[in-house]
Amino acid sequence: MTSNDHKNPEELQIESNYRFIEELAQKKKKLEVSRERYRSLINNLPCIVIRFDDSRLVEFVSSAWSDILGGEYDSILGLSLPALVHPDDKGVLEKAIVGSRTAEVRVKNSAGQFHWMRWSSSRVSEGGYQGLLVDLMETRELEELLRQSQKMEAIGRLSGGVAHNFNNLLTVILTSVERLQRFLPEDSQSSANEAERIKVAANEAASVTRQLLAFSRQQALRSVNCDLVDLVEEGVWLLGAVVATPEVSFEYIQDSKEELPVVLDKAQFHQVLLNLAINAKDSLEGHGEIVIKTKKVEVGISEAADLGLDIGDYASVSVVDNGTGIDSLNLEKIFEPFFTTKDVDEGNGFGLATCYGIIKQSGGSIRVESELGKGSDFEILLPLVSGVEKAIDPEEEQTEKPKIEGAKILIVEDEPAILEISCEALREENHHVDGALTINEAIGFIDSGEVEYDLLVPDVVMPDGGGRKLLNYLDSKRIAPKVIVVSGYDTDFLGDDLSCTSFIQKPFSIVELIEEVSSVLASD
Repeated sequence: MTSNDHKNPEELQIESNYRFIEELAQKKKKLEVSRERYRSLINNLPCIVIRFDDSRLVEFVSSAWSDILGGEYDSILGLSLPALVHPDDKGVLEKAIVGSRTAEVRVKNSAGQFHWMRWSSSRVSEGGYQGLLVDLMETRELEELLRQSQKMEAIGRLSGGVAHNFNNLLTVILTSVERLQRFLPEDSQSSANEAERIKVAANEAASVTRQLLAFSRQQALRSVNCDLVDLVEEGVWLLGAVVATPEVSFEYIQDSKEELPVVLDKAQFHQVLLNLAINAKDSLEGHGEIVIKTKKVEVGISEAADLGLDIGDYASVSVVDNGTGIDSLNLEKIFEPFFTTKDVDEGNGFGLATCYGIIKQSGGSIRVESELGKGSDFEILLPLVSGVEKAIDPEEEQTEKPKIEGAKILIVEDEPAILEISCEALREENHHVDGALTINEAIGFIDSGEVEYDLLVPDVVMPDGGGRKLLNYLDSKRIAPKVIVVSGYDTDFLGDDLSCTSFIQKPFSIVELIEEVSSVLASD
């Protein structure tokens, strides 16, 4: 006989009810624990989870809403889901909900601005819908940065190609004018003036091609280890003289007292600072202030990705003004060549493009922050190096070299006019000079064995392989004459595999050619 046999039906029912209540309590507790785990999981997702009913009223939203869009996440409970997106995206959202498809919509944040997000949703068994909102802003910003970077690279390649072709033409003009000047009668002043005007115009055109090459990072830089602080201090007096007026104040602030060792072409960097300072002065419209700042900064992961730099410490120099500022639509274009907000007669759109190219070629980056009516801040970032080395002044190295005559020289150039003028000029210096329009023709001269050349002067970029093909041929034959490489591009662009004695960048003058040939022939 069990204990229940002594209990009446009423007592048994009471016990049964107690057991039922305990089971319910346990199930409720488990349910609460499960709900808390679910809520914790949902709130830790890097996206927004949202529940809404058939009327599109919000019943639940995860705390990620506050992290991504700001404000109190529970403040949207009970609101209509379509009211939270851009008016133009309401139809897109509804179609995505009905069709269980993904869509990109703009969701309003706490500041009233719209934020691009990817939407997906599905019907749930207990009724209503559950949706996911994934942040697209960072992705879109990265895509825009990549697009802009690719655009700048494409413009750079185009600019470099244009500059190279123009350099060939300008070399013909400059060398022809120089030779013409040598044969003009002494009493022909008008002809001499005309020739000089042509020469001046050609040199100005050459300056434009140099700016294009600077933007495309294809110009020759004479970089040395130096202290950025010292370099800026050297240029401050000139900047002050150029931009300072009674109405325009100019100040230099050194935030860091330590050395900031970098590798730079000093002259080119001073040109960058001058361009930025002049632009700053122009933005002041007659009155305001310009401040130059130097400091040490640390570039983190996100900044490094945006700027195309490595993570680490950098030297920073900023040119700050409180001028008119730059419209946001123009900010992404300001470093492009030919783009300018100035009047046609006030600028050619090369200044900032040149700055961009020089800093990029130096391994750094340049960025700008600007707001209309408040001013602009152009910041240059350059990688720090281990220390400052004493630069050798090229003028200190110069020694008187004896004039060499009777050398055997082979010039290889696919531009007939440049080839003819170069050959004639060096023959007048009492050298034996042969000229070849193609690399194959040059190889034919060498293979004939009639002349053992002391010096080869090939253009690097030619239709049939250029100077690199010729140098490889010389290596295969174990022939080692002195070589002066010529190109409209610079050596950084051409690569490190050019085993040459010297380099001449187009456009060059006859004088430059003769001097370089004499220097190389006289060298050990």
